[in-house]
Amino acid sequence: MLNRHMTRSGRHLARGSLLAAVAVLTAGLGALGAAPSARAQDGDGQSVRVTVPEHTIPPGQASLACTGAGGGSLGQNPTLHPGDQLSCTGTGFAGGEQVAMSLGPQRPLGAVAAGQDGTARRDISLPADLGAGRRTLTFNGQASKRSASFEFTVTIVATVPVGGGGGGSLPRTGANLIGLAAAGVGLVVAGGLLTAMARRRTRRAPGVLHAASGEGLG
Repeated sequence: MLNRHMTRSGRHLARGSLLAAVAVLTAGLGALGAAPSARAQDGDGQSVRVTVPEHTIPPGQASLACTGAGGGSLGQNPTLHPGDQLSCTGTGFAGGEQVAMSLGPQRPLGAVAAGQDGTARRDISLPADLGAGRRTLTFNGQASKRSASFEFTVTIVATVPVGGGGGGSLPRTGANLIGLAAAGVGLVVAGGLLTAMARRRTRRAPGVLHAASGEGLG
């Protein structure tokens, strides 16, 4: 009786170990996009089927990197402008899952499907009405619940109309302000010179009249 009980206990232990091993193996297959189920036999020769949720993946982290439209590196926290083009790549997501993109909770940018290797790629144009300040672009895996972000700073360039009615515009820079100041100084100097010349003429006028009339001559 004792030997039979130990044999049954050993079978149950072996069966539990086998089920655990099959579950781990199946979870790994699910992460690679394979069928999320497997079949094996326990110690009694009975067939056992184990199923795991779709997109089951091992623990890990996702990452997000963006480059300029020409492929140039942007570095960390780059300065960008509304309308700039970005090429962004997120890695570490579950194969085939939908990855949602957003510029904060109030600015969704749609979603993209990750490849079987867990990579999600998308070219993004920054909205024209994006305000100045620090912004965060986020990729969120809908099945894996993994998240990756890319931070940058938005700068707004003010423009002023170009003269001549052409309808164009130019950036407002410090050079424009310096030019206006110089023109103002020039007008002040010119006005001072004209005033001084007028006073000199006024002072000379009486002497000229006396000489013409002959007064004051000995």
